[in-house]
Order: sequence, then C-alpha cells, then structure tokens
Amino acid sequence: MNPTMAEDIAVLEQYLTSQAPEGRAATKPYSTISNAPGNPIIYLAVPRRRKGLKSAIDPGRTQREVVEQVLSPFTSEVRKLYFDHLHPCFPILDEKTFSEMWNKDDDRISSSLICDLYASALLFWNKSDVLRHHPRPDMQFIWNQAVAALQDDFMAPTISTVHAALLDMVGRPVMQVTGNIVNAGRVVTLAHSLGLHRDPTHWKATEHEKNVRIRLWWGVLIHDYWSSIGHGIPPSINRRCYDVPLPSLDSLLTANAAQGTRQAATSFLHLCKLSQILGGALPFVYSLQLDVDEIWRNLRKLECALDDWVEGLPQFLRMSQATISGVDGSSNLWFCYLSVKVLICRLAFKAILKDPKQTASEARQYRLAMLREAACEITDFITSLTEPQLHEFWMPYISYLLVSAATVLLRCTVECGDLITKRSCTARLVRFRDRLKQARRENEWDLADFCLERCHDPIQKIADALGITSPIAQPPVTSPASGTIPNTQVSSPPGQFDAMPEFSSTMPDVFLPIDSLDFPWETMWDSFDGPWPIQI
Repeated sequence: MNPTMAEDIAVLEQYLTSQAPEGRAATKPYSTISNAPGNPIIYLAVPRRRKGLKSAIDPGRTQREVVEQVLSPFTSEVRKLYFDHLHPCFPILDEKTFSEMWNKDDDRISSSLICDLYASALLFWNKSDVLRHHPRPDMQFIWNQAVAALQDDFMAPTISTVHAALLDMVGRPVMQVTGNIVNAGRVVTLAHSLGLHRDPTHWKATEHEKNVRIRLWWGVLIHDYWSSIGHGIPPSINRRCYDVPLPSLDSLLTANAAQGTRQAATSFLHLCKLSQILGGALPFVYSLQLDVDEIWRNLRKLECALDDWVEGLPQFLRMSQATISGVDGSSNLWFCYLSVKVLICRLAFKAILKDPKQTASEARQYRLAMLREAACEITDFITSLTEPQLHEFWMPYISYLLVSAATVLLRCTVECGDLITKRSCTARLVRFRDRLKQARRENEWDLADFCLERCHDPIQKIADALGITSPIAQPPVTSPASGTIPNTQVSSPPGQFDAMPEFSSTMPDVFLPIDSLDFPWETMWDSFDGPWPIQI
C-alpha cells in the first residue's frame, strides 16, 4: 500500500482489532509486514489472475520441456555454466536455495526462470570442457522459447517473474530490442508493487527472504538505469522513492565460494554503486526544463562521487590490475565507468552551450576537449581488450554504449578546428572499428554488431577524407595494464590537406548540421519506423 494510506490502515486496524467481539476473530484484509512508527509496511493481497481468464498453473512448462529436450543430455552442464560464468557477476539468484530446491523437487522452481537460465547460459557454451565438443543449439530458438515462457508468466506474475525478467534482459545476444524496453518498464512496476523498493532489514521475514529482496531490487535498478542510457528512455526509478541498502558480499555468496567467485561478486557490488551515480545524472539527460545553475551544482557532486568510486575499488578491480588478475566482470565494470564519465562530460558541454554566463569560446573548446578525451578513453579501452576479456561477463547495454561513444568522438572530430587533433581522433576511430570487426570475426563478440552497423560508414568517410587507412597487418593487442595502444597507420598524400580549407566542406553527407547534443542518426532498430536519435 502507498505510504500515506498505510499509516491510515495501521491506525484503523488497531482500533478494529481492539473492538472485535469476544470469540470472533477480527477480519484482516491487510498484511502488516512492519510496524515501524511513522513508516508501516502494509500489503493488500489481490488475485494474481484476471477474472475469467484461464492461465497456466505453471507458466512456461511447455517451453521448459522443449528446451530441456533440446539440451538433453547436457542440461546439468548448462546450469553449471550459468552458475560458473554469469551468476557470480550478476547474482540475482540464491545459488544455495536453488540447488536445494532442484535436488528436492525441481518442479517447484518457476519454469520461465529455468528457460531464461538455460538461454542466458548458452553464450558460454565453449567454456565447458564437455560442451565445446558438441554443436551449440540454435540460440535464437532457445531464446524464443524463453521469451514465450516469460510472456505467459507476466499474465499472473510473482516474485519469480522478476527473477526471470532480469535474466531475460541480461541475456545475449540482443535479438529483440523492443521486448527489452517493454520488459525494463514492467519489471520495475512489478518490483514496486511487490515492495522490493523498500528496505526489508527490519521486516518480520526470514534473513533469506530479506537477502533475496535486496539483491532483486539492485538487479532491477541496474537494468532500469542502464537500459535508460542505452535505449534513450527516461528511467522509471526515482532515487527518492527507494531505501534498499546495498547487499553485503557474504549474502551474495555460498559458504564455500571460490576466490574468483568472490571477486566477481565484488564487481557486482561496485556496479550497484556506479549505477547509483548514473541515476543521479539521468534526470538531467532527459529534463525538458534545464536549470543551468542546478546542472553545474550536480555535476560537481557527480564528478566527486565518480572519483570516490574509483578510490573505493579494491586493487583487483583497478584498471592496472583487472587484466592481470582476470576478474570476471571487471572489463564490463570499467567500460561502464568510462561511459558514465563521458555522460558527465557531455552534460557539462551541454550546460556550457546553454549557459548565458559562459559566452567565451575558450570555455566551450575546453569542455569539448574534455568530452573528446573521455570518448577517446573508451575507444582506446576497447582497442586494448584481449581475447579472454571479450569472453568475460558483459551487460547487453554495452552494444548501445559503443555506438554512443563512437558518435561522440565522431562529433568531436567534426567540430575540432585543429587538423592534427582531427587526424589523431580519426586514427583512434579506425583502430576502434577494426578491433570491433576483429572481435566479431574471431571471437563472436556480438556486442560489436550495432556499432559496426551504425558507425562503420561515417568513420570510413572521415578516414577517407583525411587519408587515414587501416594497418595492413594487425599488431598484437595489448592489455590496459601496459598503458600502450597500438598505433594506426596514417597516410597523408602530398598536398591533400592544402586543398582542404575547411574539413566540413569535404563531407557534406556525413552529418546534418549539429548545434546541440542530439545526433541525427536514423533508428538503430528495424522494428521502429521513425528516426529515433541515439542519446546518452
């Protein structure tokens, strides 16, 4: 119940209970979970199924049987893949409880959850010593079964539906963007209706239920905020409307968790903290009534929070150590950090453009340079990724953030007045694009697809105008720990730039005129009909 009505009900129920006739139990249509003074938590039970509409008692049962038949006799190995490679970095399930329920009676576990578990684990098929010798089943077919099961589950949702939806949205490869957008919205609404946004620490509930609720909420928040920046839609979660504490590390792990699992779970905790910082920036991304002074005040807070976040990282998650230690999820974590950094720089640049006090071109050029350097950090980071890093845990939203980073750097290249800087940025973009092509071709890194589709041609047009070519032979990829990025060959035909008084005059078809931060890119997804600008 909403907080205001919950207080009214708490007072009313105390009176009705005290006035109940002797020998007759008082009717209690409400469930009081917490009686904290001034902050009661009260539930009203309502039917899960629509009246007159028949729905399956176990939604997704048919799809689960199909999936398990396809994966047979390797279903147990696929489940092991999930808990070895995806679960430690995104631990929304309780592994101990899951194992106990599976061993006692696996029919008690939600079928839609099982379908999504199987589907999300298939990405790591070749990491299994057993499975790599067998052909991987058609991932699109398995995902279609999981999607159908989840749709049935939403007809009569429970808390297990939240589990299934979170696994559905974290799954790769991305096959249906519109479905992910819809799921992101309705899972937040379902989470709110289940009270997952409230701190359960002092509730009349078991420690297990409290821990499940806490980890589920943070899974919901991560998806809401990162899908917002990825899909270009305002977030559904307001920072003032939840009070759930961060999960403790021990609550995410089993008693005998290995060191690697513990470190991967730590990366999840720091992803939660980073998502909070992102959540503080998103309102200014989508605000239609900008207050420049308010933006500057909050940007200073966000920059300090981001610095504190970096300082709070353990050594094994720091940039110089992430590759050496091989912590699963660390590359995804750092890419997310760099993306938030770009977002903050972009908001600062936007504020400069709209601030009547900042009329000097020096301030604008400074903020544009900061934005350019932040975008360059992302392209350099991707260029330096090694093969093992590509096979780590990555959130699917990275595919959209790659497009955003490339778009920002393309825009900065166009607006830069210094030819040397233009060439340096373009060389980085060419190397970035070629690394994505290599990762897609040799490592099946599906996250590169959207960026290659949307940014390949603009990068090539700018590179052709500047006479920058791809290296003939790919140099060995270095790690971020080494601090070096392979150079891209740059060829400058004699006299070419003498005939270029203005760079923009050589490429009239690459961009429309840009005087704001809204890039005129066409839709990323064939399922939309109109032009949907990519925004971060």
